[in-house]
Parts: sequence; structure tokens; C-alpha cells
Amino acid sequence: MQYRIGPIKSILIALALFVESSWFQVQASESLIDSDHDGVADNYDSCSNTAQLKKLPENFRYAPAVNPARLKPGPMAYPVDEYGCEFDTDGDGIVNSQDYCPEDSKEMLSKGIAANGCSKHSDFDGTPDYRDQCPNTPLGVMTDAQGCPVK
Repeated sequence: MQYRIGPIKSILIALALFVESSWFQVQASESLIDSDHDGVADNYDSCSNTAQLKKLPENFRYAPAVNPARLKPGPMAYPVDEYGCEFDTDGDGIVNSQDYCPEDSKEMLSKGIAANGCSKHSDFDGTPDYRDQCPNTPLGVMTDAQGCPVK
């Protein structure tokens, strides 16, 4: 016995297959959206607002000294982990995009961390607290490498 599908059933089956394939295409395209340009699709991104590299013109005077990605056109985020979150290389609690000293050692951070992610300088003499042997130098006094007044 042979079954025949009528023209209306054929149209309904074709329509159902079309709708189903369209739904999968929409799902696939949504999973490819990366709003913050960090390389992790939005639906897998735990940190959806990654800081963007500040772009520089191609003819930037000090181009050899900067990250080459900053010279390329188009948006690009700071490097992230597999969850889309920025790294904190030195473990000071300040992500690399906001850390002026992202590779400080534990020793350098041992006497405190400034808001910019660098070693704390309590007396502003130019010598960080972790190696300042004269911690309360008056403001404006010239100091040596150990933070003590120059005589």
C-alpha cells in the first residue's frame, strides 16, 4: 500500500521545515554576537562590558613602543579569559585595563596598592613604600633611591 501526501500537507510540511531551520539560524547567529569585541560570544560572556583598547593613529610617533593591536582599525577589547573577563596579572584586585603597573611583584605591592594599581607612595617622594627607608620625607625634598633626603 502506498501513501500519498496531499498538496496542503506538503505545503504544511515544507513550511514547518522552513520555520524550524529559520529558528536554528536565528539561534546560531545570536550565539555569534560579541558586543564588547573580546572574542567571547555574549551568551557565554560572564563579563559583558570588557574595556576596549584605546586606538591610536597608524602614524603614531611612538608606534614601536605600544601594543600593535592599538594601531589596527576597528574595535578590540583587552585580552580576556575563556569567560570573557579581563586578567589581573599581578593579583592586586585591579584588572589590567585599569592597572598602570599590571606586572608588579608581590614584594612591590607588599606595603600597599595605590588606586592606579601601582605600589603605594605615601609621602610622594618618588620612592615606593616597599623600599622607602625614610617614609615621612617632607613634600618637595629631593631624595635618593631609598627615599631619604639628599644632603
